[in-house]
Amino acid sequence: MLETLFGLLCAGSLTWLLLNMERRTSIQFWQDAVESVGLQVVEATPGWNPQLKARAELMEMRIRPSGEAAHSRIAVKVAGPPDFHKVRVRPQAMYQFTHEIEIGDAPFDGEFAIDGPARLVAALLDEGTRRLLSRLSLAGRLDLSQGEIRMDLPDPYLSQTLPLLLDLGKRLAEPLDVTRRLAENARQDPVAGVRLHNLLVLLRELPGDPVTAEALRAGRTDPSLDVRLRLAKQMGPEGRVILRELAEGLENDAVSAEAVSALGRALPIEDTTTILGHASGRRLFRTARACLKNLGATGSPAAEPPLLEALRSDQGDLRVAAANALGRVGSVAAVLPLQEAAERFRLGETHHAARQAIAAIQSRLQGATPGQLSLAGTEAGQLSLAETETGRLSLASDPAGRLSLGEEED
Repeated sequence: MLETLFGLLCAGSLTWLLLNMERRTSIQFWQDAVESVGLQVVEATPGWNPQLKARAELMEMRIRPSGEAAHSRIAVKVAGPPDFHKVRVRPQAMYQFTHEIEIGDAPFDGEFAIDGPARLVAALLDEGTRRLLSRLSLAGRLDLSQGEIRMDLPDPYLSQTLPLLLDLGKRLAEPLDVTRRLAENARQDPVAGVRLHNLLVLLRELPGDPVTAEALRAGRTDPSLDVRLRLAKQMGPEGRVILRELAEGLENDAVSAEAVSALGRALPIEDTTTILGHASGRRLFRTARACLKNLGATGSPAAEPPLLEALRSDQGDLRVAAANALGRVGSVAAVLPLQEAAERFRLGETHHAARQAIAAIQSRLQGATPGQLSLAGTEAGQLSLAETETGRLSLASDPAGRLSLGEEED
């Protein structure tokens, strides 16, 4: 019995000794690592719960064991700009926030959940900071919140990770003019979505600032057409000049089409017709359809001629768009071309769109004075003008739908 107890005590003493040696080894390992990157050790606490503290300029680092064997938990306290403690950047797979921010860098936004003051977050997460955060997340579990960068990582990665942590801490701690940094990001970031995000933050939160005006002027010539388009749409009437440039430039069918749609009635009929002709000639059908839709929304008789021209297109979707627009603005003169299109393309969408347009014109003109348009109730559809003192205009009742003048009275 005594031998057993003695054996247990010896075993316990040995375990304690080994653990204590391990803790002392950890302290020395940490100290060597932090000193190798220029940090000054200010406290080293051995024992069952060892901890090491080190400082460098505006940062303080703490290291202690994590919950896993041969892993260390590192916390770097950063004296960042005002409200820095409200910024949170954490792995998407581990955390989800109610008010999550996307900064326009799709891979980064997919990797991290981001929250905090919009201006500060956009200013801080420039290209260099994003790159460091992504590299650190490969080494271990990363958490930036409450003014600290925290990581759990395997001990073998400590020496190669500490320099990255210090670089990140220095970037976050350096003096920051938020407005200027936003403008710099809007001009210089290599990711178009990030440039746009910074521009929109400036436009939304600092609309009257001279720095914002300067950034917006630069944004007008951004290399990305999409950035120019999204920016212009957010600028209201001031963005119409940019939208006109994009619509008329025809550098990208999707962008030009969206610019035409965004301009709507602010784009004169003559200019819309010109863009329509150029887009059709270059087979930019999305832009052409947007022009046809705009023409249909004008409510002006001047829109009818280019719509009738488009009704003769060899592209079915353009014919359909033209017919739909004529249903909104077409006059009596549009009915015969619509009837012909319906007969020529009886098996396609053009037929249905043309018939719908004729019905819409009829409905719109009901209640007019004598001489109004009406449709006969035959399968082919007939056009007639009500009887007047001078005569009548009608479509013959045969399947071909011939046009004839009624006999004049003696």
